[in-house]
Order: sequence, then C-alpha cells, then structure tokens
Amino acid sequence: MKNILYIILIFSFSFTIISCAKKSGGSSGSSSSCNNSKAFVIGNAVTEKCSGTDCPVSKIVIWDLDGCMTVVGESVNGWAVDAASHNNSIYIADDAGFYWIVGADNRIEKKQLNYPSGYKNSEITGISVNSIGDVYVAGMVVKNKKELTAYWKNGELVKTFSENADWYSEKNVGADSNGNVYIPGWRMKSHSVTYSAYWKNGNLKILTSTYDGEATDVDISGSKVYLSGAHGAICDLPCPVTSGTLAAYWQVGKGMTKVTKVNTAGYPKRWIMRSRASSIHVEGSTVYMAGDVDGFVPVYWRNKIQHELPVKYDLDTCDYCKADPIDISVLDGKVLVVGNYYDANDKVDYYYTHGEKKAVYWLDKQLHILCNSCGSSYAVAVVVMD
Repeated sequence: MKNILYIILIFSFSFTIISCAKKSGGSSGSSSSCNNSKAFVIGNAVTEKCSGTDCPVSKIVIWDLDGCMTVVGESVNGWAVDAASHNNSIYIADDAGFYWIVGADNRIEKKQLNYPSGYKNSEITGISVNSIGDVYVAGMVVKNKKELTAYWKNGELVKTFSENADWYSEKNVGADSNGNVYIPGWRMKSHSVTYSAYWKNGNLKILTSTYDGEATDVDISGSKVYLSGAHGAICDLPCPVTSGTLAAYWQVGKGMTKVTKVNTAGYPKRWIMRSRASSIHVEGSTVYMAGDVDGFVPVYWRNKIQHELPVKYDLDTCDYCKADPIDISVLDGKVLVVGNYYDANDKVDYYYTHGEKKAVYWLDKQLHILCNSCGSSYAVAVVVMD
C-alpha cells in the first residue's frame, strides 16, 4: 500500500532557547512563557526555514509541549538517537559516541563513551537510566573490521558480543536496578526465519521460533521486563490472511501477546497485512505501544486494543505522505505519542516544492506539529518527568 519513508538527518551542538509557540490542533502562535515542563520531546532540527543547500546544520533540541524549543548543541558527526530521564534530568544519546545530560537548571554535561584500544564507534542506538541512576548506552562498535553489539555503563564499555548469524539490536536499551541489561532485536540463521530476540547481559534469548518477527523496544516496570515488536506470517497481495504479521509484546518469562486485528483506515481487517509496534511503555498492568498498520496508518495500542492517530492528509491519495510514531508515554492519564510527519502536499516555497519532515506529537489523539518555523525536524523520544 505505502512504502515506508526512512528519514536520515545529519545533526550538530550549542545551548539556547530558540522559540516558544503554543499549539492548538497543530497550528502555531506566539506565547509569552514556556511553562509545560512535565513532558519533553527530544530530537533534531534545522532551526530556521531554508531550502536546498542554504540550510544550516541540524541541532539536537528539546521541545516542551507548548512548542518551546531548547537547542542543546551541535555535534558535527552525530545526532540525537534516543533519550531517557531520571531525577528531573534528560539524558540524550548522541550517535557520535557520547551522551548529554540536561539538568533541571539547564546545565549541560557532555559525557564521552570510552572506547578501549582497538575499538571504534560504529553506531549508538539507545540510552536508559535505571532506578538507581546508572546510565546505560547501547550501540555497535568495530574491532578488527568486525561489527559487534556493545553496551556501556556510566561511559565505560562493559561488553561486546555478536552472533554466528545475521543479527541486529534495535533502538533502545533497558536496565533494571540490579544492573541487568536488556537489548531488543532479531536474529536470522541461513536466510530463513527472522527470530524475535533480545540479549540479557549480552546473552541471546530467542522469543519466537516460527514465522518472522522482531523485538523493537524494552520497558522495565518494577521487576517485570516488557518488549515490543511484531510477529507472524508475512502476507503480500493477494490476501486475505487470517492474521498476517501483528504487533506484539512479550513479558519476559510469560510469553507473547498479539494485538487485536481490526478494521483500519476504512479497510476491512481481512485485508490488513501487517502491523508493527516500534515502542512500549508500561504503567501498572497496562501496556501501551505505538506503531503503524501496513506501514502507513499511525496507531497506538492500549493493551491489545488499537487506536488510530489522526493525520491532516488523505491516507489513500497521498502516496509519499508518512506519519511514523516513534515513542509513547502517558501524561496525566492521557496517551502521549511522538513521531515524525511528512506531508508531500505542503510546499516550502515556490521553487522548493518538497514537504518538510516535522517532529510531531499526539496527546489524547490530538495532532500537534512541532516547530513550524524550523526548516525540518525529527523526533527520537519522549520523556515524562516523575
């Protein structure tokens, strides 16, 4: 139905508050103050309108839900890839091989990840802070021309590992108060089935053994560990299929739960081919996931029940439009989803006719576009303060 748009930006670092904009239904207006300090969207942005080669470098930024944007900094070879919070501070993983700590007083610290002799940075994929304040960063490193999955604790490299097969660790990492580290991903052997998997302290744990699957995100709630992802038979047209690939979550030690397949965007459920959860958040016994259906309908799930998220374009006619949920949380009892939005119908100016990528959030199913004054923007995570 729709091809997934993959957005790659190159981003950089300095600290200032750029603008305040209060949103209502996605439109921007002026605001005299920036007071919404309970929840923040972390991402990257070209902080002014531009076109073609006239664009300045992108910057790592933090938005509050009033649209106030704080520029955290420039990182010539990297960009923000994930974020977490602890004790009213925001921790931002940077693909250049370090992480930033933005305190409640807006004090910024830069923490370099340690690379022992022989190791080089390949990719940073996630960051987590456990309940006692230890910072864990996950990613990939290269040693002797071989790529390895890796994780760090408080900047020091703890472990590297690989599999005798194709494998990949997805964005995000989780760590419990005992220092157990969980990294979601997938593993494939001999170009056959792709297994949903995760690594606990670098040791492979297979979640599924039939059909294709993946684990995409991890959340730790008390002593319970949850992973999001997808699993099921691949269905290409012609369908229908009974189930197809469905978004799913796993509680470690208790098996898999798949979402309920329903009619979506006017299509009967028998024609829905696949769904995928990209993120997970757990509060008490309630599991929230964000993702998409068939690659073009943005949704979230509360436990197994699907809720469509609105867009301003026509899902059927805008072939290159895309709304991509990235992360999910809950704010004052309301579901908060952040993601990235591309409307090909939007014109930047007369000559530059491509729509701009925009960071967005949905609060209680209402769409809000962040930074209409930006050239482009990209969300990577949401944090809700304790």
